[in-house]
Amino acid sequence: MDRSIFFSIQKPFTYLGNEINSTHKEFSKQKVKIALGYPDIYEIGMSNLGIRILYGLINNIGDVVCERFFSPLPDMAEVMRQKDIPLFTLESREPLMNFDIIGFSVSSELNYTNILEILSLSKIPIFSSERNNQHPLIIAGGDGSFSPESLSEFIDVWIIGEGEEIMPEVIDLYKNLKGFPRYKILEGISTIKGIYIPSFYKEDKNSRIFPVSEKFPTVIERRTVKDFENSFFPVKWITPVSEITHDRISLEIMRGCPNNCFFCQGGFCWKPVRKRSVGRIIDLAQQTYKNTGYEEISLLSFSSGDHPDIEKIIENLLELFPKEKVAISFPSLRIDSFSFSLANKFSNIKRTGLTFAPETGEKLRKFIGKAIDDEKLISLACDAKKNHWRQIKLYFILGLPGETEQTIEEIVILIEKLSKIISIKASFSIFIPKPHTPFQWEKFPIREDIFSKRKYLLDKFSKNRYVKLNFHSYDMSLIETILSRGNRSLGNAIKYVWENGGKMENWKEFFVFERWEDAFEKTPFDKEICLGPVSPDKNLPWQHIKSYFSKDYLWEKRNSFYSNLM
Repeated sequence: MDRSIFFSIQKPFTYLGNEINSTHKEFSKQKVKIALGYPDIYEIGMSNLGIRILYGLINNIGDVVCERFFSPLPDMAEVMRQKDIPLFTLESREPLMNFDIIGFSVSSELNYTNILEILSLSKIPIFSSERNNQHPLIIAGGDGSFSPESLSEFIDVWIIGEGEEIMPEVIDLYKNLKGFPRYKILEGISTIKGIYIPSFYKEDKNSRIFPVSEKFPTVIERRTVKDFENSFFPVKWITPVSEITHDRISLEIMRGCPNNCFFCQGGFCWKPVRKRSVGRIIDLAQQTYKNTGYEEISLLSFSSGDHPDIEKIIENLLELFPKEKVAISFPSLRIDSFSFSLANKFSNIKRTGLTFAPETGEKLRKFIGKAIDDEKLISLACDAKKNHWRQIKLYFILGLPGETEQTIEEIVILIEKLSKIISIKASFSIFIPKPHTPFQWEKFPIREDIFSKRKYLLDKFSKNRYVKLNFHSYDMSLIETILSRGNRSLGNAIKYVWENGGKMENWKEFFVFERWEDAFEKTPFDKEICLGPVSPDKNLPWQHIKSYFSKDYLWEKRNSFYSNLM
């Protein structure tokens, strides 16, 4: 490869590899070769814990090599096309086409076009049906696996749930079947629990997904790691040569969320809750720190403050790292699980931000699974001010079921009260009726309603210098909703957007809503299913994926929500 290309592009270091703790095996001597990637740029992909876990886990298997790749920025992609350079991995710079398996971690619908771009740059057919024995298997997993259909025309194998137990099983089976026809390999992999192979299933006119043969399961059950305490953690933490989005050690202390917020897929799909012990957490922190020298450890989970031993964890970490001045942080905190005295212990080392997600007004909040009143948050703000915290970040959702004018007014009153105590940054996202939640039958909010509420909020705080408001793009949320809820027909829309320049759609500066509008004119979608409301007797395109809770249970929870509102 002509290395002079690195002198003509942005951020050349993101394509070079050779970071501390990266793994380099002799490529040609490995029996199974796996390329593992995240369909976004290096700085974002390297902040993904799932990629790090699977990378370390797979490289511990004999006769197997796992290397990394990420989406190139547009300038690099253009150079690669001009010079006919196929996309390559960081470790060996081998083209992706030379690997046996290519794995994607899929967590954002707006990254779907990046997957097509990566396949195209790798000279691999984008449609699964067009690949033959010479092409790698394309595997995908992550949050996207719970509603996979809009992307399924491009994916050979979906991993449903947590991949740590599934991938070693896939690799063992592949070792025995390597060299067999592609169909036979896929047929073998289909016997593993938690595996969904779209080509072995058909979709009828009612969006029902069914197997083409009785040897394939009608419903695919997700996999979960049972022994989370002793599950693999990448203590040989890859340390990038430059700053990444989450530039720290992300130490997973608990998996699964103990809360069931009605709008949140995380609380309904990633059950059961599993916790690591204090001793195990401290041991992992010590090993990882020694291998990196990072000055911040983030205690990662959906709700870290809900770990029953969180205070012991903090106390032990502070005893372990008093001289090194290592900051201990949470990525997020629930108000009702938050101990302010605990936050002050953090500040003995280094202050990290206070971030809370009240989500909505006080009355509606208690019905969606967040039973916490405004007074607790106001009391917290007072304590924060006394202890020299300068700012609180708040996260809200606009358009939730049951939201009224009173709800918006309650949000305004809360922010006004808090801003008299401490500076506030309030971010507003748009409600998305996520699959496998009690709100999966609800409608996506109407544009005019959201813009009216946005204008009202902006007008209310236009002269308050202690309040800064941020609003997520309605158009981006709309596309996320359609792609997360759609059937296989949306594959053509994704392809159209990609062919017409749609890449890095997760970035505001690259997202072009008109491209999607054009695509949907040519490939109409089922508006009832994608944007709701959906009648309870209608097939949902993700019904063949079995999550933790049954459809009947979710419908019952949804009905109880409306009963309680009255």
